[in-house]
Amino acid sequence: MKLRIPIIASAILLTGILSGFQKNQLPRFLKGNMHTHSFWSDGNTYPEEVARWYRDHGYQFLAITDHNLLQKGIRYRVSGKDSVRLKELSELRTEFDKTGEFMLLQSEEITDGAEKKPVHLNGFNLGTVVNPVRAATVKETLDTDVINIREALAGTPNPEWISVNHPNFGWGLTANDLAQCGARFFEVFNGHPSVRNYGDSAHPGTETMWDEANKWRVDRNEDMLLGTATDDAHQYDKYSVGNANPGRGWVMVRAEALTPEALYQSMMKGDFYATTGVELIDFSKHKNTLTIKIKAVKGVQYKTEFIGWVHGQDHPDILATVEGPKAVYKASGNELFVRARITSDKSKANAYVNGDFEMAWIQPVTLR
Repeated sequence: MKLRIPIIASAILLTGILSGFQKNQLPRFLKGNMHTHSFWSDGNTYPEEVARWYRDHGYQFLAITDHNLLQKGIRYRVSGKDSVRLKELSELRTEFDKTGEFMLLQSEEITDGAEKKPVHLNGFNLGTVVNPVRAATVKETLDTDVINIREALAGTPNPEWISVNHPNFGWGLTANDLAQCGARFFEVFNGHPSVRNYGDSAHPGTETMWDEANKWRVDRNEDMLLGTATDDAHQYDKYSVGNANPGRGWVMVRAEALTPEALYQSMMKGDFYATTGVELIDFSKHKNTLTIKIKAVKGVQYKTEFIGWVHGQDHPDILATVEGPKAVYKASGNELFVRARITSDKSKANAYVNGDFEMAWIQPVTLR
């Protein structure tokens, strides 16, 4: 069966992903959102309300990624005759950070563009602002922004913590742009209603773009692109399909500690999954076998599709489909990479679009 939906991205070997855990001890997945906004830019509430929402809804880490700034310095929210000074990140950390339980990452959405198209990227755990470059072409803008974020992170324990955001927003980016920009992460799912995750009759969806980008990278022996799910939340008061609300997409990172360094190291290894609601007990790779164990909810059905790009083919295929809470795939040796997509029959609450079901995506692996 031919498939025009993507292979989740990343030339990642998961050998030894359980190395930090005791034998028979369940791994710890840390829940995080890596794209959201506040009154510091175009969100509609105070940054402390944003942090409180995520903390109180079971997240362990959060990146508040306001546009072209960090939450530092003096800024006021003016409404009518009232003026309120916005809290800086240092103040938010004093109020919300708690060792091993919740952590805020100082981050920024570099909001750029070229050729009348948007080009947006996130830099995580930044110490300084990264300014947009406004280059002549989309490709030059994207590539230069990646370099500038990398330079801002140089000398830190997380020098490549860069994500390309919502590539179909404004139909801004192509698969070739994603393939060649050098960033390690991108948003395969973004909960904002305007980002066109699924494409249309004239444009591919983000998963298809992901496959094509990663085939380009694999052919050149480059690290593959890894997929995240994010909220891109702007509205925290009115909840509906047409609003940019929190709680639509997140990452689950298997890390030994709740620190920026531990999260970064795990994500760079591909030891995380993206989800809109499906949770996993475990996933593991051993030689040529990929095994997934789903945290099943009573009454909910699950389907896992193992999708791979086989040598000599010009498209990915669904290589196997498994029903139920456990899925195992044994590779033939002809696959360039294999990933898994899990779909449940549970409707997503306050969905990105009507009709969405809860899903999860496992990063691609080589199975040899």
